[in-house]
Amino acid sequence: MKSWFKSNKRKLLPFVAVFLLAGALITYYLYTSPFQGTSLTGGQVDHASSSTLSTTRNIPVEKDNPFDHKNKLNEVHVVNYIHWMSHQKVKAENKWTHYEMTPERIDWLLEKVQEADYKHEEVYVEILTKWQKGDFATAHLDHNRVWSLLNGTVGKATGVMTEEEEKEYLENPNIKFK
Repeated sequence: MKSWFKSNKRKLLPFVAVFLLAGALITYYLYTSPFQGTSLTGGQVDHASSSTLSTTRNIPVEKDNPFDHKNKLNEVHVVNYIHWMSHQKVKAENKWTHYEMTPERIDWLLEKVQEADYKHEEVYVEILTKWQKGDFATAHLDHNRVWSLLNGTVGKATGVMTEEEEKEYLENPNIKFK
């Protein structure tokens, strides 16, 4: 065994390094994922990075969270919830995750944002306050603001869906309106 290892260690070392790195990345993701304990629709996850966001303060999440989120609410969760709710209103070539936009979710999220101290709190309050009033005329711009905070590269919104398109999207979130 000793001689086999000596003669093959140069071949074996890259595999061990990749295996250890993959394990470390998976562990990191599992412990820092904003998707822990959430019920997501759509299956795929938007691959936008959240490195520009600060998780300055975690807010305990109560049982009545309309997103069914069980962990503490951080800034990554807030921006993702806004982003994913906006998918109901906007035209974009690619959308991976969706939360139905309801008054309950908007009110709850706005309340949580106002209780916290987030790096981009003003953006969230502005968007959610507009939505709370039923103003979705610039939902595509709202989407793109939070999408850019996530360093989005795929799925930029190009416009706002009509009421008919939105109804069709809610019935089939896989449909695309460009």
